[in-house]
Amino acid sequence: MGKTTERADDRSAVPSNDSDTLRTPTASRPAPGQAPGQAPGQARGTLLTADRVITLGHGRTDAHAVLIRGSRVVWVGDDPSQSPPHADHHDLAGCVIGPAFVDSHVHLTPTGITLRGLDLTGVESGRELLDAVRLYAEQHPGHVIWGHGYDPFSFPDTLPTPDELSGASAGRPVTLSRRDGHSSLVDRATLTAAPLTRSNGVDCDASGEPTGVLRREANKIARRWIVGAMTAAELDSARAAAAARAAALGIGSVHEMGGPDSMGAEDFDAWRYGVWPVEVIPYWGGLDLHFVIERDLRQVGGDLWLDGSLGSHTAAMIDPYADAPGSTGNLEYDDDTLVDLFTEATHAGIQVAVHAIGDAAIEQAVRAWRVVDDNLPDYLEGGLRRLRHRLEHAEVIPVPLLDEIADLGLMISAQPAFEAAWGREGGMYEQRLGSERARQTNPFRALADRGVALAFGSDSNVTPMDPWAGIHAAEQRRHPEHAMTRLEGVSASTLGGRHAARQDRFVGPVRAGMRADLSVWEGDPYADDDPRGARCVLTLVRGRRTHGTVPLPHWVE
Repeated sequence: MGKTTERADDRSAVPSNDSDTLRTPTASRPAPGQAPGQAPGQARGTLLTADRVITLGHGRTDAHAVLIRGSRVVWVGDDPSQSPPHADHHDLAGCVIGPAFVDSHVHLTPTGITLRGLDLTGVESGRELLDAVRLYAEQHPGHVIWGHGYDPFSFPDTLPTPDELSGASAGRPVTLSRRDGHSSLVDRATLTAAPLTRSNGVDCDASGEPTGVLRREANKIARRWIVGAMTAAELDSARAAAAARAAALGIGSVHEMGGPDSMGAEDFDAWRYGVWPVEVIPYWGGLDLHFVIERDLRQVGGDLWLDGSLGSHTAAMIDPYADAPGSTGNLEYDDDTLVDLFTEATHAGIQVAVHAIGDAAIEQAVRAWRVVDDNLPDYLEGGLRRLRHRLEHAEVIPVPLLDEIADLGLMISAQPAFEAAWGREGGMYEQRLGSERARQTNPFRALADRGVALAFGSDSNVTPMDPWAGIHAAEQRRHPEHAMTRLEGVSASTLGGRHAARQDRFVGPVRAGMRADLSVWEGDPYADDDPRGARCVLTLVRGRRTHGTVPLPHWVE
């Protein structure tokens, strides 16, 4: 990639390395597909050529050129000279064009807060955690401190006490979210100020003194309280940072998992009605269908927690945890509540997505959907399959339920990076579940072979937004019987999200008539031994540039 003439409205810096120069036809030489002497007004659109175009289509699987007019792809082919007339041509030598990625499960504002604030993913002990809070408090003035990403699974020492956190923060309220978001660690000021008195999930020591660790309802209350203490400017900055990061990673669309227990209605509406460099498909993680109907949405749930997480021992398990024999986690709803929600939503034509990680939670969701399917009136026959109801995460699927999930037409929204984070030998999965159950986590191969639709995402800020890292994790499984191929992973990270959002009629594959949501990559991560770290040089959403310096219409125009 390199030097080209920049339009006055280009918001990006222009590269100056001549060795990476874009070859853009001059006005004195007709572009391929434009006859000599043809008036410029007769040629429309921009032709992009590259070393390869990965279409993911059923017919032509790859090409070398794509013609874009407005928001649509109008031609895909091998020989640029055979393209329809066009006004501009950009040769992206050394690059590969493919569909824009979709992150099918993400928490954008928390992602932005982590990008702008206290990122704890590299902390390796309770002492380092305390030091990180102290350093952040010294360097960043403000009212509250919210950090995210610590994972005490391998800490050699204990977590800081509430009083130690208060000392490190100089009295500012502190909430530190565990990597999975299902528990948190708070200081004395937060324990005192947040309305936690009658909530469940406040961990206490043998003397009855709160340890500062919050789970379940208490964790949700602390999150709402700390977010409410943030300024509008802090939240606006976080949103902008998260959206820009997604675009820079070749992501064209995200499924934003909001809700009453995460960031609340105001944040949800900011994503629903704002203008962003990525397309935002918002999911409201509550039981209130009127909330989504009022906003003209066709989906609900996402972060509708049927259970918690394995790391926090709150995912609902049929058999006890291997490292906590007295615990099987928690189910958050009874069957009747789920059957009522699933029935009402299906009759209203609304897709439901539920968070279900443990085998007991997955079994409960499938059981409820089976009741709904068995009792649908004739005119709604096949309604579950048409609506593409979703299981989010579904990490510990009982083997007997694989066929039931396929039969009901449910789809799985999964996060392959979880396996890279926790599926290693001696990792968190193995510690929590034991080796036998851990060997069965995230059975992508078995699901795909049964025709279950898979949509991949990151669950950022649990694991980072990074499509190629997720694809690599799905491909390089510790237990190879669960592995997917590179292109299967790419498909689940692009077309899978479009299928989940019921957009696949008009966006997804790179072919004529589809929306021009594209990503352009330096080198060829589709074929490289290890695609991680691939550099995105251009992202297009609806034919408009959201990342990169190629002089195409910018997304804010």
